[in-house]
Amino acid sequence: MLSPHLMTEVRRLLAQGNLSQRQIARAVGVNRKTVADVAAWKRPQYAARAEPEDAPEPAGPPVRCPGCGGKVYLPCQLCRARQAAARGRLLPPRPPENVTGWEPLSLELKEAHRCRYEQVRARREAAALAEDPSSFPSLQETQS
Repeated sequence: MLSPHLMTEVRRLLAQGNLSQRQIARAVGVNRKTVADVAAWKRPQYAARAEPEDAPEPAGPPVRCPGCGGKVYLPCQLCRARQAAARGRLLPPRPPENVTGWEPLSLELKEAHRCRYEQVRARREAAALAEDPSSFPSLQETQS
């Protein structure tokens, strides 16, 4: 997948009309076929992610992450998420409070697996509650 930043750059250079597709491919660092597909609107149009305005632009091409080996702009977000999960700071998303018709996903587990799932989930929720009680407003209302 071509990043939104590179897609914008390729489109800008194509619109200028000063460079050939081959020259654009070399300048941006992508395949010539990719530039041709962007020019013919054959590439999917991924929306740019909303990033904070003070977020720095990538300082160069993507590099191999020393942790996971993925080709990323450092720091690697995947490695950061994995480290947070290892510390037990990631929990499954909570259901929205004011959305009607929302149902949690149903898990069809064998009895032994369901018991283990409930134990792990209860332990994680207790740890998260001990760390940050404000993250569970529904529990605070019932306790007071």
